[in-house]
Amino acid sequence: MSFVRALRAFYDGPIVLSGGMSDGFALWAARVLGCDLAMMGTRFIATPESMAKQGHKDMLVTSRLDDVILTQAITGLNANFLRPSIVNAGLDPEEMAKPSTSEQGRGNFSGSASSDRPDPRRWVDIWSAGHTVSAVGRIQPVSALIDEIAQEYARAQRQTAGLLGNERRLEGAVA
Repeated sequence: MSFVRALRAFYDGPIVLSGGMSDGFALWAARVLGCDLAMMGTRFIATPESMAKQGHKDMLVTSRLDDVILTQAITGLNANFLRPSIVNAGLDPEEMAKPSTSEQGRGNFSGSASSDRPDPRRWVDIWSAGHTVSAVGRIQPVSALIDEIAQEYARAQRQTAGLLGNERRLEGAVA
């Protein structure tokens, strides 16, 4: 919130907010904050139209906020991955969560998988997701998801209008 307001102080171009966007209420909040657009990712993975593996989609439905782990161990950069996919790949999520102490340790899987499994491949065996995974309740078509988000957005607008109406009535009572 602070960043967008600080940016708006000197920049009047388009701002796109990303991260933590899971529903129409979040999109409306981004607009109220001063963003022109907002971007969602995780919820759209769990759609039939997504090219993600079915196991990834199913895991999104069953995962919650605590199932997301931030690690450098997969890509060399901090990124969020689903803890259950790390476990399924034969890796230790607690080890993955530790900060990398050397450049060589980042993204190196050699010797990290159990001996009865081949080394896991990023994004094939280990799946990413954001903290908005908690908002994924089912696999649904993109059109249905967009309709749901649009309804939430309209409801958020109505709620805001209601709050503003109440505030106006309060101002009139004080004056």
